[in-house]
Amino acid sequence: MPSLKSNLSFWLNKYNIQPNKNLGQCFMISQKALGKIVAAAEIQKGDKILEIGPGSGILTEKLLERGAIVLAVEKDSRLVKILQARFNKEINKKQLILLQSDFLRLKFPDFLKQNNFAAKKYKVVANLPYQITSPVIERLLERNYLPRIVVLTVQKEVAERVCAKPGNLSSLAVLVQICTQKCTLAAKFPPAYFSPSPEVNSALIKLAGLAYPKGIEIKKLRQMIRVGFSQKRKKVKKTLSNAFGKNAVEKIWAKLNLPEDIRAQELPVEKWKDLAKVMENG
Repeated sequence: MPSLKSNLSFWLNKYNIQPNKNLGQCFMISQKALGKIVAAAEIQKGDKILEIGPGSGILTEKLLERGAIVLAVEKDSRLVKILQARFNKEINKKQLILLQSDFLRLKFPDFLKQNNFAAKKYKVVANLPYQITSPVIERLLERNYLPRIVVLTVQKEVAERVCAKPGNLSSLAVLVQICTQKCTLAAKFPPAYFSPSPEVNSALIKLAGLAYPKGIEIKKLRQMIRVGFSQKRKKVKKTLSNAFGKNAVEKIWAKLNLPEDIRAQELPVEKWKDLAKVMENG
């Protein structure tokens, strides 16, 4: 059985393709890593999977072998030719739906609805181009169309930030942790697991138990979080007061008994949730 690296080389050479650094193209060549991704995603026959950036189809093949129905979004037209050749049978059977597009330019969630991917009925499993990690996660969580589970290979430092604790929180971490019951750094992957090798280490994150907190509108929540983190060196109370009014924020602070001098990255996720509820509902 040929190695994943030789398999990758075969397809790239066949279509005379050089990986595009500007698109963050580093292709996974580790069977061990693929096994961890598929295990983390708990793939069952008939699962509907959104795969963003399938590349040459190494992960796609594993998903299809498990009996999943895959909606793959690939930006690079050169790689789409590989995917069409590799999975012609699955495309004809409609087990693989292949879209040549920039995921961030697609109307989300319209394209999912058009392909019968219902909210809370699909999973996201992908080896993401690292430069689009944050906007992809934001899009998946902000649009009132949550998946059942999200399993992503991302840069290790980003994975650690997403799953960070108070003191090191970011705007993205608060959004993720408010919308998920469990945020897990499931595995770490060295550069040698990819070709060409990236200059950074990678990690697998798993977001499970996705749901919006009751009594909070996600768009208003996201706006508040963005404002709160817009000036991380300042006290979050002052930052929010400038945006939402000093008197209103004073009342909320008193009601929730929040520390006067706390900064956005120090405020626990549950307190952000409480803050959003009071700000929205009074």
